[in-house]
Amino acid sequence: MGSKLHLLDFIIPKIESITSEGDKILDLMAGTHSVGYALKQRHPIIANDIQEYSRIIGLALIANNRVNLTSEDIKEDILDKLRENYSHHLFQKYYPDTYFSEKQCKEIDKIRYAIDLVKDIYKKALYLTCLIYAMGYCQSSPGHFAEYMPKDHPRLEPLRKLSILKAFLKKCREIKIIFSKYENLVLAQNYKELLKNASNEKNLKNVKLIYVDSPYTSAQYSRFYHLLETIAKYDYPKLNYKGLYRNDRFQSNFCYASKVKKEFDFILNTAKSLGAKIVISYSNRGLITPNEIKNLCKASYKRVDLFSYPYNHSMQGRGVLKDTNEILVVCQ
Repeated sequence: MGSKLHLLDFIIPKIESITSEGDKILDLMAGTHSVGYALKQRHPIIANDIQEYSRIIGLALIANNRVNLTSEDIKEDILDKLRENYSHHLFQKYYPDTYFSEKQCKEIDKIRYAIDLVKDIYKKALYLTCLIYAMGYCQSSPGHFAEYMPKDHPRLEPLRKLSILKAFLKKCREIKIIFSKYENLVLAQNYKELLKNASNEKNLKNVKLIYVDSPYTSAQYSRFYHLLETIAKYDYPKLNYKGLYRNDRFQSNFCYASKVKKEFDFILNTAKSLGAKIVISYSNRGLITPNEIKNLCKASYKRVDLFSYPYNHSMQGRGVLKDTNEILVVCQ
């Protein structure tokens, strides 16, 4: 959910049209890093997201400019270690027969144990990214981790038979990272704290463009991705509610209609003070309208262009929501 992977042909040309090769770009709420990765070869990227799973994916895709997994790596780092006694039991303790079967939980714990023995930070991040992929592929849910399927659901049995290990190893063998000549940075900060200190941060000086892909509905994204946060941290958290959510889930002000404008105002004013252009991704179905965003931008920037791209939005197992437009607001 929320990935811009299928919208890159719309977003990237707009960013490239107002930047020069080598301009530093700050991806403020990077998520799964599809936009930053698409820009990586032409620009130094600073990728930020408050979620730990995003930081891990960013290390693998954005900061990593030297490591790809080989067959020898996979054998030595993972397959050989799976034969050992393992000390990781989080998923077997917390999640059997919920989002995963008991057997799948055991596979997750064994793989996570092997990954923890890997010393190289980029190899470790690549393995964790592949495990995140495998969990998403094999989950017993409507397509996200907000809820799991009831025991009588007709799709449950085939999903429970999927092998986490098989999906993980397949992804490990397939994933090939594109390297760049630039040194990139991945951060895991609250975006407000990051921007408040931007003028004093050496790495954030001379940022030419800030890309903002904020939440746009009242649904808190952390509710959909809490299991990915747990596999990244592997910290045995306290759980709440039927969905077994972490009790420390991040709550974004962009998900409250009463706070959205103030959030955008802060970003726009800070970006202007840094002398950075800004590109905002949003939806015509968001908590505020595209024209409201455009008017907010006009208070800080001389030229503001609004672009719209129609697409069918997946309802995560509940069909397709038509008449949805991706909105891109370009400020310079």
